[in-house]
Amino acid sequence: MRPTFLGFETQKRTLQIAQKNLDITGNNISNINTPGYTRQRVDMYSMYVSGNRSMRWSTKTNNLSMQGQGVNAYGVSQIRDIFIDKRYRENVAVEAETSTKVQILSEIEDVLDDFENDGLQHYTQQFFNALQDYSGEKPDSSEVATIVVNTATNLCRLLNVYDTQLKEIEYTYVNELKDSVDYINDMIADMNILNDKIAREKIHLGEGYDPNELCDDMNLYIDELATYGNIEFNRNDDGTYNVMLGGVTILDGESGKTNRLIMKDYDSYGLAIVQYESGHPTDFTSGSLKGYIDMLNGNGVYASGGQNSVHGIAYYKSAINEFARTIANTFNNANGAAEDKSRLMFVSSVEDALITAGNIHVADSWKEDPTMIGKVRILDPITGLYKYGFDENKDDIKEDETSELVNLQNSNIKYLISQFDNQAIKFGNCHDFQGSVYEYISFVSNRLGQDIKYEVSRQETAESTVNGLLDARDDVSGVQMDEEGINMLNYQKWYNASSRMVTALDDLLDKLINGTGRVGL
Repeated sequence: MRPTFLGFETQKRTLQIAQKNLDITGNNISNINTPGYTRQRVDMYSMYVSGNRSMRWSTKTNNLSMQGQGVNAYGVSQIRDIFIDKRYRENVAVEAETSTKVQILSEIEDVLDDFENDGLQHYTQQFFNALQDYSGEKPDSSEVATIVVNTATNLCRLLNVYDTQLKEIEYTYVNELKDSVDYINDMIADMNILNDKIAREKIHLGEGYDPNELCDDMNLYIDELATYGNIEFNRNDDGTYNVMLGGVTILDGESGKTNRLIMKDYDSYGLAIVQYESGHPTDFTSGSLKGYIDMLNGNGVYASGGQNSVHGIAYYKSAINEFARTIANTFNNANGAAEDKSRLMFVSSVEDALITAGNIHVADSWKEDPTMIGKVRILDPITGLYKYGFDENKDDIKEDETSELVNLQNSNIKYLISQFDNQAIKFGNCHDFQGSVYEYISFVSNRLGQDIKYEVSRQETAESTVNGLLDARDDVSGVQMDEEGINMLNYQKWYNASSRMVTALDDLLDKLINGTGRVGL
């Protein structure tokens, strides 16, 4: 036999646990639309049966243990799948990285809009066409020569605009990177405060219980941090969280110490440099921070110092600069500027500076004398010295006997025109490309298109994976109204059945007390 009131104790606990399950179910339903809320459950177990002989009733003929002591609970836990959480945060970081890169590359594409057809290709073709027209006229035809100067000026202006707009994109994202660093630091400070609250609540709750709502808040922070970089975390015995971003600890729950991010001055270093307050360098493998840094520091084959080999803003700035520099050097040399500086066609607007897309412009000497490029180096038979003048060779074909010989030679202009199809031109000190001017334009345009296509493909793959993982996580951790409704009915029936059991036990006890010894009743 068991003690008389053991059944009441068992059913009392049963009623309490059933009621707690109803409470948690109601709480789940109440928070069905709460952002970041994780479905909770009561962790139940069958009551432990002690092996201590003093806890058992026994005689010489039997030894009955105190079985059937009912149910109890050791806590209320959150229903989460650690593996799904980990995969979600890994993939959301990739999605954020590729999204950032696609956005920046798309803005570069907007600047170089229709690079081949209406942009650089178009203005280069206009320059070529003007030279072609000039080659069919007399070298001293100033009106046609002026058109050549104007088309060259338009080409320079376009390159100047490219440089200005690419710099605007550059500094837009420098500022976005700064804002991201500041925002992350604010989150780290908030998470440190939250860690302190969790530790204090954990002391009062005791073993088996967590401040679940505070843990939900922490997981929201961790999810958001995962969009900025590859993140890891673990929990301490006191319930606090240790968080690592980019492989470096940014939050130590036990000590309450934080490790903030620091961004160095972009203009001073010419680079996007982000490091930790502890002095550790950042090494992000994914996330929007990696996207910003790659795009700002990515200089392809022109990378030096702390730059990387990604085709980012720096690379496309370099590509346009190399186009401007190569065009200037090619035509200046073809026009004899190496021996005579007065033959310069393109120069830098900044004295003694390397020609770039930002400073290239038509030389004043060419503007003042548009026919300068129509002149050739001629040996003066009288003085024996070389001078520049118009080629006097005449075409020996006449339209009729009365027409004059027409000067169609224009040899220097024809030589300048030939440079457009020169396959030996090398673009960039690192020889990023070798070929004609038009081929280089197509090369840069195709590379930009390929870069965007590659990152879009990565983004779509990551987005699809993230959406699938979100659905999987919602299936595990999200509140499902149908499921909670069924749980509510089950717990209600459980509570009702336990209540009936108490009534039955009460009837038995009444019989024992009031009916014992009364024969026939």
